[in-house]
Amino acid sequence: MILKMILFFKTFIYWILSSLLLVLFFVLQGHSFGQVMYFVIFLLPVVIGTSHYVNNKLIPDYLLRKMHGLFILYSVYTIIISLYLQYLIIFIALFIFSYFQNSNKSQIIIESAESSLVTMNIGNLSLTLYIMVLIKLVIDIIQKLSQTEKRIVSLEKNDQTNDNHHKLIIRYNRINHTIAPNHIIYIESLSDYLKLVTEDGEIITREKISKIIERLPAYFKRTHRSFIINSRKISSYNKECISLGNHIIPISRTYKIDVLNFLKIK
Repeated sequence: MILKMILFFKTFIYWILSSLLLVLFFVLQGHSFGQVMYFVIFLLPVVIGTSHYVNNKLIPDYLLRKMHGLFILYSVYTIIISLYLQYLIIFIALFIFSYFQNSNKSQIIIESAESSLVTMNIGNLSLTLYIMVLIKLVIDIIQKLSQTEKRIVSLEKNDQTNDNHHKLIIRYNRINHTIAPNHIIYIESLSDYLKLVTEDGEIITREKISKIIERLPAYFKRTHRSFIINSRKISSYNKECISLGNHIIPISRTYKIDVLNFLKIK
């Protein structure tokens, strides 16, 4: 909740400062402060709405998921709709001029407003507003990508830390050996024994498959009554089997739904 409030406050400050700078820029060009402020107030909600939609819908749903084609397509649609809304807003702004003034003054005010549209060039104002959207878009993309990268680095550090702390003790040749779980490719049950196929070779130990699964990290998954796989070693899979490099591990009907759901979110 606090983070949302901070984000809202930062966005609010950005648009307030940007609007003030925009008004100042056009006033310094010799335009009336009242006219510039009038059109900015009318046009700004459309621009802010466009920015909000792009930053909170298009970026997270398409750009960050690397669906670049759809991101570009929907961005173009959004800009077109936004431009139509802006021209509609301009028409409403002119209508309000005539509505709140008497009939004699309204014609003069409308002509004055139309003249101001020419001298101020409302297209330049709209373009400047969209430059503000673009700047906000770039800032948000950089922030989101930075946050995503920090999250990935944090997860990788946590995984590495967990792997360093999570050691598997296996007894074979009458000696207890410590094995890093991430070095295990898969485990096969041989009745009362287990065969651990690792990156360095094979290990045979006396243990039940139902017991060892309880001592393994969450990225290990049982795919068959006789097999446990290390999901980090998967090179490909289908509904029937999983490839771990040169090793093909079957998926039994008993575990199929659970395994496939696990692989989809892995």
